[in-house]
Amino acid sequence: MFYQASPIYQLAHFTANQAILEAFESGGGRLHVVDFDVSYGFQWPSLMQSLSDAAASTSSSSRDGDCAEPVSLRITGFGTSADELRQTEARLARFASGCPNLRFEFEGIVDGADDSERITVDDGATVVVNLVFPAAAAAAARSSSATSSTREGACSALARIRSLDPSLVFLVEKGGGGGNATSRGRRPSLLAPFAASLRYFAAVFDSLHERLPADSAERLAIERDHLGAEISDAVASLADYSSSSYGGDDEPSSSATAGCSWRQMMERAGFEGVELSSRAVSQAKLLLKMKSGCGGGFRVVEEGDGGRAVSLGWRDGRAQLITATGWRRCR
Repeated sequence: MFYQASPIYQLAHFTANQAILEAFESGGGRLHVVDFDVSYGFQWPSLMQSLSDAAASTSSSSRDGDCAEPVSLRITGFGTSADELRQTEARLARFASGCPNLRFEFEGIVDGADDSERITVDDGATVVVNLVFPAAAAAAARSSSATSSTREGACSALARIRSLDPSLVFLVEKGGGGGNATSRGRRPSLLAPFAASLRYFAAVFDSLHERLPADSAERLAIERDHLGAEISDAVASLADYSSSSYGGDDEPSSSATAGCSWRQMMERAGFEGVELSSRAVSQAKLLLKMKSGCGGGFRVVEEGDGGRAVSLGWRDGRAQLITATGWRRCR
């Protein structure tokens, strides 16, 4: 329901897919996507269709008229349960069966499974890592050992990503994705991350108000079953931030990831930002026009650093709902 009522997830998925297509254009005929939170797989049908259309276009423009070599798409998706992964695989396989010139393969891995360290990559394939709303931190925050699990889970994921040597890592964070800088030797304040979460949820609820009446059954379900869970995760993350940013006896924690955004952790893990193309930005703006019924308060905001970040803002832009960035290993 939320996916249809708000452009937040759709914009994240379409922008990521555009960047993935561009990374694949310079590669061969095989694309391997590693998705660390595949969930229901909503993101991938549009990518399948685009790959199929591109292969058909190549075939029609060939001189001898022969059929083009089918594009191979392999998705390694991480999920919370084996049942959910099987259902996602079945849905994606059904959609892929209707896409000519596309060979599709899906491998599901349950979060925390022993085989999660053994992601096999075919030689010659273009490898792309998808980090749209990374779930590792939120999942760890719900565990009984949140303080250590969140940090270790994020660091382990980034080390695994580096070992894959991907052509692109596409990251989408909720909110501005900014960390909270602290003064040397001083206890970090919870005010900045708390205020960022407050701005995010206030903007989400405000944007929903333009789309759905406050007493509609659909909106009540979204608020109770989706946004309620997100707020619970946000509170858990604040508690985790507070405990991980400070060790015992009021001494600063030595953890390099305490209170950091994923963007900051990417930089510390040896990744560098890449500029997002004008096509990716245009794709985001076009989607907002198509979703104009969701309310006219949404804005696509290009950030500094050479156009290496694109955000979805609300109203005056102070409330950033999502921020998208592209990364590669430092050469």
